[in-house]
Amino acid sequence: MKKLSRSVYTPISTLNKNLLHRLRENDTSLIRIIFSSRNLGSQGVNILTQALRTNTNLRELDLTSNSIGSEGAHCIALLLQHQAKNMIASGNNSEEPRGIKTLIIGDNNLRDAGVKAMAEALEKDIMLENLWIDDNFIGASGFALLARALQKNSKLKRLHIRHNSFQSLSPLITCTFDKQSLNSVADSNHTLKHVFLNCGYSYDCEELEIILKINRMGKVEARRKKIALFLEEDLGRLLQIDMNPKLLPRLLGILAQHGSISTLFRVSQHLPSEMLVCVDDPMEVDDPMDVEYISL
Repeated sequence: MKKLSRSVYTPISTLNKNLLHRLRENDTSLIRIIFSSRNLGSQGVNILTQALRTNTNLRELDLTSNSIGSEGAHCIALLLQHQAKNMIASGNNSEEPRGIKTLIIGDNNLRDAGVKAMAEALEKDIMLENLWIDDNFIGASGFALLARALQKNSKLKRLHIRHNSFQSLSPLITCTFDKQSLNSVADSNHTLKHVFLNCGYSYDCEELEIILKINRMGKVEARRKKIALFLEEDLGRLLQIDMNPKLLPRLLGILAQHGSISTLFRVSQHLPSEMLVCVDDPMEVDDPMDVEYISL
């Protein structure tokens, strides 16, 4: 018997009661739906997202080129937040998060208003892992909103944002490596691993790619690497940190693992004698060195 495809290609004319019923009833054969270039508009997206509110099996939704605008983006954002809220309410932390993980909404005239709706959803750490928002007339303000939201997001791994109107990648660079303070470094986004851009950002793009390579080390290792780089840029920062001296061995452990020997030697030369005593007599803890133990 021929195996049935688990992807569904559906024009607007077949967005009918049968399909909507299957989505509401969590039909397990529907894990990927492609609605590209079907002229759904915001009204069609609203109907679709209402049907998906009870669905936990759909993993990928492609709505490319449907003129959904900011209203359609708002409908999608509400759906994603609803799915995340339901997952939290279920209280089953051992179960893999269920819901839409890949969303493709390129060429939909979202503009900054539509991106704002998506940013509000991403800020709440929804389950989305892959997002395509190419060709949506996203300007500087919309891009900044998106970047600020991603600083609070730990799920999104891939962002496709080609052919938009913003001119600088600085908001995204700051989002992934915020050097205002040690706390801001620790609170940066360490989980975004791939960003797909069009040409024209040569210097910024190189800097961003270096940071994304660090993120691909994994969340914990990426955070430690960034802390080491931040301290290496200005060792005086280490002496300015207001923390329990017995936590110093953990911070030195980060420098030893992710920094250079010369940096560690220079740090030890400038540490006050009372702090060096703590290095010889570290606080006993079960967990490995990490920045959560550092209070600024």
